[in-house]
Amino acid sequence: MATPDEIAVRQLGQGPYRSLPRIALDLALWVGLAAAAVAAGRWWVSLAAAVLIGAVPFHDLLVQGHEGTHGLITRHRHLNELLSGFTLGLGGISIAAHRAFHLEHHRHAHTADDPEFQLFDRLARGVPGWTYLLVPAAATVGVNAYGLRLAAPPRLRRETLRDLAGIALLHAALAGMVGPRLYLWFVVAPMALGLFPVTIVRSICEHHAVSDASEWTLARSMGTSRWVERLWSNVNYHLEHHLHPTVPYHRLPELRRLLSGRYPEQASPVAQGYLRTALALLREPRHFKDASPGA
Repeated sequence: MATPDEIAVRQLGQGPYRSLPRIALDLALWVGLAAAAVAAGRWWVSLAAAVLIGAVPFHDLLVQGHEGTHGLITRHRHLNELLSGFTLGLGGISIAAHRAFHLEHHRHAHTADDPEFQLFDRLARGVPGWTYLLVPAAATVGVNAYGLRLAAPPRLRRETLRDLAGIALLHAALAGMVGPRLYLWFVVAPMALGLFPVTIVRSICEHHAVSDASEWTLARSMGTSRWVERLWSNVNYHLEHHLHPTVPYHRLPELRRLLSGRYPEQASPVAQGYLRTALALLREPRHFKDASPGA
């Protein structure tokens, strides 16, 4: 018989999803910032818009692509796949490769068998904190390569190649619609100037220097401002997501309230402030923290 907590968690995974309006809002914000910059006609306004686009709507669209990887954008399977492919494709990531990579990451989170650890370990043995500075450049290539590796099932390789062809067409269409100059300013520049820095900060906080002692310690959740939670679709609730990946993003705060009473006894890692946590973790040489007392 299910416990009350198990029933409560199951209920959190039910009800309507909210990714569709969120994706529409992100796209509207992206277009609005770009249009405002073009209307202003000043290079520094375009620069500021590029940073904001990358750090907020572009980043959040990838968060929604992650939702789609778990089937949480919509319960209509084909629409979920289409929107997952679109949102991840904006960042050059194959949905087929990402799903294979990410679900394997969930199965082996923060262990030597985790494909995320294996990818970063190839960049720097042992994955010291500074390795995360390479994440933006390495992650897209590494995830797509995961779908194309010789050991991958033939179907996964075919689907990854299909996705990459679709991504090339998507970006060619965007460049054709707005022209090369605006494409560079408002698609390429946001990736380099806004998306990459916030991806480094967020990624290092999620798993670096946590313990593999139990499922309650394999990921770190972050305490942050309500604005960051809203702008990044609650991606800071990373431990909660790993504990119950079928709960959609908009119900993760409720999940934390349900689980947080157990965090002290489980020594679950919850840190405060993305930037200060990331700066400290960049100097941390140990990817796997010792679970012994005082570690």
